[in-house]
Amino acid sequence: MLRSSSSADNMSMEDKSGVKDRRKSSPGGTTPVDSTIFIKRQPYTQAAFDEIYLKEKNTDKPPIYQRALEKVSCTPKKVFKIFSSFLPIIKAIRYYNLKENAVTDILSGITIGILHIPQALAFGLLTSVKVENGLYTSVWPIILYVIFGTSPHVSMGTSAVICIVTASVVDKQAEVFKAANPTLIYSSLNGSSNATLLEWESIPAFMDYKEHVSMTISLFVGVILLIMGFLRLGFITAYLSESFFAAFTSGAAVHIATSQIPALLGISIPRYGGAFKIVKTYKAIFENITDANVAAIVTTIICIAFIFLMKECVNERFKDKLFIPIPVELIVVIIATLASYLGKLNEEFDLAIVGNIPSTIPPPILPDTTGVADYFVDCFVIAILIFANTIAMAKVCAKKHNYEVDDSQELVAYGMCNFVSAFFRCFPSAVAPPRSMVASNMNAKSTLNGAFAALLMILVIMAMSVLFEPLPKAALSSIIVAALKGLFIQMGDCRKYWRINRIDFVIWFFTIVSVVFLDIDFGLGIGVIVSLITVVFQTQFARGYRLGRITKDGAIVEYKRYSETIEDTGVKVFRFQANLFFANAEIFRNTLYKCTINPRKLLKFLKKQERKGGLKEKKVSTDLTGVTVTGDRKASQVSINSNGKDTFINTASTANLTKSDNPVFSISDENLSRPPNYSGNGNYQGMPRQMSTASSISQLGYEEDPETGDELVTPEKIRIMRKTHHIIIDCSNINYLDASGANVLGHISSEYNHVQVKVFLAGCSVDMIKTMTQASVFDRIPKENLFLTVYDAIAVAKTQSIRPLPPVVEDFDDEEAAEDSYITNIQ
Repeated sequence: MLRSSSSADNMSMEDKSGVKDRRKSSPGGTTPVDSTIFIKRQPYTQAAFDEIYLKEKNTDKPPIYQRALEKVSCTPKKVFKIFSSFLPIIKAIRYYNLKENAVTDILSGITIGILHIPQALAFGLLTSVKVENGLYTSVWPIILYVIFGTSPHVSMGTSAVICIVTASVVDKQAEVFKAANPTLIYSSLNGSSNATLLEWESIPAFMDYKEHVSMTISLFVGVILLIMGFLRLGFITAYLSESFFAAFTSGAAVHIATSQIPALLGISIPRYGGAFKIVKTYKAIFENITDANVAAIVTTIICIAFIFLMKECVNERFKDKLFIPIPVELIVVIIATLASYLGKLNEEFDLAIVGNIPSTIPPPILPDTTGVADYFVDCFVIAILIFANTIAMAKVCAKKHNYEVDDSQELVAYGMCNFVSAFFRCFPSAVAPPRSMVASNMNAKSTLNGAFAALLMILVIMAMSVLFEPLPKAALSSIIVAALKGLFIQMGDCRKYWRINRIDFVIWFFTIVSVVFLDIDFGLGIGVIVSLITVVFQTQFARGYRLGRITKDGAIVEYKRYSETIEDTGVKVFRFQANLFFANAEIFRNTLYKCTINPRKLLKFLKKQERKGGLKEKKVSTDLTGVTVTGDRKASQVSINSNGKDTFINTASTANLTKSDNPVFSISDENLSRPPNYSGNGNYQGMPRQMSTASSISQLGYEEDPETGDELVTPEKIRIMRKTHHIIIDCSNINYLDASGANVLGHISSEYNHVQVKVFLAGCSVDMIKTMTQASVFDRIPKENLFLTVYDAIAVAKTQSIRPLPPVVEDFDDEEAAEDSYITNIQ
């Protein structure tokens, strides 16, 4: 009986010559004998295996109407499940353990609220709107996430990357407003038409317009996220790679830092938008550098130095001993506010300060959606960024604390956070990783911890916002720039992407360069396009190769990549490492023909030889040890010569076995007469190693036919190509097959059949077989040519012989040449 899988034949387990070293890499805990792989069975075709082991489809399902009634039936348990899935707060309150969780949630909520205060003030400035908008964005999204969110560690609110992207849209629309209202600044400046940015921002109508733009962005971002949530479109972010997000956020960090330089230096320059705005910004900075405010520079240096010193030397060094990290940013805000108030820095040194902050929670208003068509695409981009960043942070925390996050419900939660909060003067909100990591480290127990953070923020707005009026803008800008440290360090990942995968590096490079030098929205679009293009390119670089057996172990590996690999003579095994579909179907065919034999080339050679003097294949040696095929015998007879005696084996009887006769191929090698030097497992002792078809032909070299200019056809080339009588395609790596891929498989089999070479398919998945059935591939490839594994296919193929050529080798007919192409249907 043939072995269809690997085994260590005739190998002593105490062998000292190299075998012992290989056995060291096997899993520990078992003896070498216990870990030996030894499978001995008859080879299965896929059809035979399915008939024996495939489970029948369940026909006992209740009727459709009965299942529909069960789905729509209303029970208290189902009602609670539906409502609690859409409103997770119901479940959180229902099962809340007050005794165990309350203290942890209160402390973590208050701590996160403390972190919100400086970020709310700073990121309101970063978004190019009013400072109080940052405070409002640190209240309503938190409350809404408590109601609709599922992760106790996600801290919704202001986020640096989302703020700078929003600011780019707000500033772009602000320029439109300026162009449409030139008389507004003219009347405000008593006849002067030259206005600085600070003078424009002192006009209430201008700031109200920017506020409404940010609210409208939040509104439509929320709508987009809600639609994505209800349609379960969270998979969209899977098309954006890690290298893309790393490059985009690092590029955004450059824009964030650049936007804060004027405040850090105490100068005023125009806000630029569009391509190369960063170049224009730095040009304006250097042109106005002589107007820098000394007080602003000193404030910047002190604040940034203090933040880095406390974070690196205290928080980071003693993080295991500190119950909560020291709120460095809040300390900076308090000290800077006190210093500005006591030293009268605004009056004495003209240091820019925050100014008036309302101490009330404003009533809801309708955003002005005028002109939203101009930036709707930006809203979609911001929505994708919010979901990608926030869900990634949620999954990090979920993995750490061992709970599940519902992607679709999270989309709904993010959508509600932005949609509803848009009516309360908020700009787009997202997760802030530093706040979320604090919540994770403090082991927040439920989303209810956000309620305490929101209460603290409401208290700050109602009772303490007036205290922040003397706060220098340079201090807030220092907080923003200091928070970018991680994103700047992240730029070093380019070396990692270069080492791991050059395609990832290409995505990273084009994304960060376009984000930095063009603009954030241009860069994001270019990054997405490059990412998609690389996906297409990867299909064009799909790899295929021949497989061989390790002589001692029997493992099937890439031929010639590993030492001691051989091929069964006459059998070529090919593996394709990609899905097979329209984009790479021809690549698959070309690679297969290059790695094995090209049937078109062989047919061309045979036709040329036929025209020259006819094909006389009276006796064609197969280079099998003692095995020959003669034209006088039937194709089903193999002559195995041993010790001068001929033994004939009828292989046709094997091939004609049906499932009803015997479900497996039952060819027993114990009944075959073998040469004395045959050692089993396809090896011949003392015999030279057989050279592969491809290498043999390449050694002959290319010779030009002096008559036609084509490649010279010689009997030796034909003999080498005719050695191969079976091509086995390992389909185990093909997860997806479309109509084009299925047709290519069928036509490949037909082409090989013209030159009397059989094609076997091995390891086909259920979905692949279903596609081939629907594409009528089995009209060209018999189902008996589908095998369970590569081992089964090899076990059958190596017992069969070269099929003799017909008296006249036929060319491809019109139907075969067309290959079902649409082009033949065009009139």
